[in-house]
This record gives sequence, C-alpha cells and structure tokens, in this order.
Amino acid sequence: MIFKFRNILYFSISIPVFIILIWLFAVPGSLIQERIEEAISSGGRGNITASMTGFKKGLFFSVSAESLDLKMDKVPALKITGLTARLDPQYLIKMQFAFEVKGKIGSGEMRGLLKFPSEGEIKIERAELDEIPYLGHIGIQSSSYITADISIKDRDARLAFTIPELAIEKAAILIPFMDSFHKAQGVLSITGDEVKVDSVSLEGEKGYARLKGDITNRVMNLSLEVMPYMNRLNATEAMLIGKFFVSPGYFVIPVKGPLL
Repeated sequence: MIFKFRNILYFSISIPVFIILIWLFAVPGSLIQERIEEAISSGGRGNITASMTGFKKGLFFSVSAESLDLKMDKVPALKITGLTARLDPQYLIKMQFAFEVKGKIGSGEMRGLLKFPSEGEIKIERAELDEIPYLGHIGIQSSSYITADISIKDRDARLAFTIPELAIEKAAILIPFMDSFHKAQGVLSITGDEVKVDSVSLEGEKGYARLKGDITNRVMNLSLEVMPYMNRLNATEAMLIGKFFVSPGYFVIPVKGPLL
C-alpha cells in the first residue's frame, strides 16, 4: 500500500515538472512570440498589427518583452514597454488559462488579466497622450494623460476613459474655443472595423460639448453637440459657432468624411 501511494505521489509530482520542462526546452520562444502577436492582431482579420522586441520566456509559463508595438492601418498607434505576463494559477482550477499582464505607457501604468482564447480586462493609469502616436496621426495633440478601463470579448472591445486635465494643443475637429475644454470622459465600443462613439463629453470654462456617432471603415459619421456659455464667448467665437445653431444655447457640428 505504501509502495502504491509513493508511486502515485511521484507520478503526481512528475506531471507538472514534465510540463514545465516542455515549456522551457521543447517550445521555442519564437513560436510563442509569433502566436501572441497573431492573437493580438486578430489573426490578420482586423486593422491592428502587433510586434514585440526583446521577447523572453521564463519559469512557470511567464513571458516578457522589452516592448510591444501596435499599429493601426500600418500607422504606429501605441508602444507598451517593460511588458510582463504570468500565468494566474487560480484559473487552472476552473480549467481556464489566464495571464496577469503589466507594462508601461510612457510613465503610466498598464495592468490587467487576459483569459484565453479572447477575453480580458485591462486598466490604464496616467498614460501620457503624447505617448500614443496614433492620436497625432488623426490630428489630436495634447500634453495631458489618460486613465481608462478596457473590456475585451472576442473581437469586441469597450473603452471607458477619463482625461481629467485636458490640454488640447491641436485637434482635427475645429471649433472656435476647442482649447478651452479642460476635462474629457467617455465610452467607445469597437467591433471589427467599426468604432461606435457612445458618448464623449468635454467641459471647460466656456461651455460643454458631446461627441456621438460612429467611425466605420475609417469613415466618420459623427456629430459634436456644443452647449456654450454665450456670455463668455468673444465676438469672433460667437459668430463662427452661429452657423451651427439648432436652438438657444445648443449647436450641432457635423463631423463626417474619411479619417486622416
């Protein structure tokens, strides 16, 4: 009986050891890197591509990379540095593979949990907007930072964000007092090549604005609702906003056409 119990114990211990040895010596790091990049890039079905530099695998199914570069429509979109991911053992009991991920966007922090094959929750804290090059590509330049929560399910993603200290230096959507807005928050939903702007609100000393609509196949169909404090606008601002008049204190600016 003792001999049988000992054999069972040795066998139980040998299984995880055998799996770890396979991970360390039989599975090439290049193959793991390739599979991760393909997963992020949606297997080539989307407009996002990913590439990693300085990729390494470690003990207990952990991986790291010096940087993860994301491109959207072949344009640099985001760079995450110091990326690490490790297997979360509590999900193995549920017969699931889940990885805790961490990284940096500029001096901002990114952390979250990714469940295979395609589900995850990611939180971004105080990431500088000027470290997100895609914003500059579409005509937005700002020295502010962003905090966001991202939910991922299959090819769908939902982004809820806050920019508490907005400082717009340049924007593709031009209204006379755009640089007066000092706070932004909103929710975006992404499905394949469609971005739905559920609501993005802006506020500042000269009024409020709300952006709604969608961007499909890089074509914008948006509207910017502006509710200014008319007594705080100068004569030029009041004249320029006047052509978008809908009702007293309410103006709507159409934002349509191809994305830059």
